[in-house]
Amino acid sequence: MARKTKLTVAALFLGLVLLGGFALFGRPQEPAPAAAETPTIIELAASEVQRVEPQTAVFDLRVTGTLRAERRTIMTAQVSGTIEDITVKVGDRVARGDMLLRFDLAPLRSTLEAREASRESIVAQLKLAETVLARNTQLGTRGISSESVRLEAEANVANLRAQLRGLDAEVADARRNLAEGVITAPFDGVISERKVESGQTVPVNTDLLTLVDLSTLEVEAGVPTSQIVEVKPGQKAMLTVEGLPDRKFEATVVRLAPVAIEGSRTVRVYLSLDNSEGLLRGGMFATGTLRTGERPNVIAVPQAAIRQDDVGLFVLKENSGRLVRQGVTTGLPVGKPGLVEVSEGLQAGDVVVVAPLPDLQPDTNIVVSGA
Repeated sequence: MARKTKLTVAALFLGLVLLGGFALFGRPQEPAPAAAETPTIIELAASEVQRVEPQTAVFDLRVTGTLRAERRTIMTAQVSGTIEDITVKVGDRVARGDMLLRFDLAPLRSTLEAREASRESIVAQLKLAETVLARNTQLGTRGISSESVRLEAEANVANLRAQLRGLDAEVADARRNLAEGVITAPFDGVISERKVESGQTVPVNTDLLTLVDLSTLEVEAGVPTSQIVEVKPGQKAMLTVEGLPDRKFEATVVRLAPVAIEGSRTVRVYLSLDNSEGLLRGGMFATGTLRTGERPNVIAVPQAAIRQDDVGLFVLKENSGRLVRQGVTTGLPVGKPGLVEVSEGLQAGDVVVVAPLPDLQPDTNIVVSGA
């Protein structure tokens, strides 16, 4: 009886152990909760983003041309004759009034003296003719002299007076020729050409010397007819001249040609350039930009910042560490290479991606290194 009771207790204990093991290991285990996803953050360099700031848009035209003296004269022979002396050579600086060239003046003096002698003879003849006329007129009133004699005396006086006027003009011409036998400098400058030599006999209108004033130079530039309406006198240009690559020279628009160059669709624009330092020479080639206007407070971004999708143009703008798609409208050129005006969609202080990163998309978390 006691043994039966012990077996029953043992069986009961074994059943409880098996039941507990089943409860612990036999039922399916619930899955462990999944770990939370860490958002992806893209690191951008400070050079790949830019804070938008207002700036001044400038409008420039490229101009090119050759420098030449604004004041230049070719001295020509006003008389024919033999050149007796030339006091200057190419490159010589001269002052206004300096003698440059002299003709042989002896023939010119002789001509003047002959004209003056002829005039003196006519003056004497005229004086006598006027006395004769007065006498005949007086005699005619007394009936002693005929009317025809008086009229003949009047005609003689009129003829001599006409001859005197002609000789007065000849004397004036001879005096002017004598004065023009000496060539002087009309202004301060430099001799740029000498085309004759001493002892050479030349006719009237022969080119003798060329004088230039290099204190002010001029550039003749061609501007397309499509842009000429933007150019006005007084506008400034910054020029670089060959041989002086590290220097910038300011020039000013002084005048515009009234018509375009035939067959070229360009209009000549003349710019004045100060050369008080004496560094520049005629014939040097100049290039530069002509500032035709400015527009302040313009929002502009690099061209690489502008993207396009099916909706339209946009930029990637940073907003609390996240990139968002910001639609934009582009405006007029800003006159600076690589920049585009944004007329709508951005304002000062916005931060946008300016690097060409085609894989970078909106709704991306970013951090800017070095910011």
